[in-house]
Amino acid sequence: MLFLRSAQSLGFFLTIALTSGGCFQFSSVLTVKGDGTGTIQQRLLLTSAGLAQLQAFGLMGRRGNNSDPVSEEQVRAAAAGLGEGVTYVSSTPIDTSEGRGRDIVYAFTDINQLRLAEAPPGAGGVNIRGQGLTGGQQISFNLTRPPGGNAVLRINIPRPSMPGSGGGEFSSGQIAMFKQMVAGARLAIVVNPVGTLVRASSPYVDGQRVTLIDLNVDELLRDDTLLPRLQAARTQDEAKQILAGVPGVKVNLDPEITVEFTPSP
Repeated sequence: MLFLRSAQSLGFFLTIALTSGGCFQFSSVLTVKGDGTGTIQQRLLLTSAGLAQLQAFGLMGRRGNNSDPVSEEQVRAAAAGLGEGVTYVSSTPIDTSEGRGRDIVYAFTDINQLRLAEAPPGAGGVNIRGQGLTGGQQISFNLTRPPGGNAVLRINIPRPSMPGSGGGEFSSGQIAMFKQMVAGARLAIVVNPVGTLVRASSPYVDGQRVTLIDLNVDELLRDDTLLPRLQAARTQDEAKQILAGVPGVKVNLDPEITVEFTPSP
């Protein structure tokens, strides 16, 4: 049933954070031109709590261990996993009281070849995306532009089911565990077409920026009744109405988002 996808999708994001072995904030802003070229600006921040968890498990910080997920070596190597024609441009380290990470810039030559993960690469050898959750699926893009016409970007966002999902309710104990383990986690993906935005199927548009996902896990779990209410929703429209009332949470449940724009000359 369609309405089950809402709870499964949100559960999927929670599971991403749980399986990371530490809390993180991860955002991607895609700037795309009419010819399909563009850049990806990413910010990856491991919170202080997340770093402490990774260090406690011996997954980073050991002498001779090069698995630091926020090192320049790691983010440079991550370009190969983003698709053919993607190259590393630059990065700047972040080191604050909130955590440690990097601001990263990649460039791509053809957005149709781009494959973007909703979560960052594995941290310290831990598979952030979780086993069996994505089946290797990532966000994919299809850009078309007829001669003399507007560019149309179609964005496919897989929504896999969680293991064991099938309508079972979240217990109060599960929600309490989520809150403790994913405090401070946040995911965001934004598309910024270069030119004039004509229309976008996403309801989350701010000027030229089209938000695909913006998930503040702390806000999501502030209301203990949210996940049970989503599971009780009878239609996807009802689920969308429930989500619309949650501050700090923008999740588009449609499997495809369309962005049409008139490219700059």
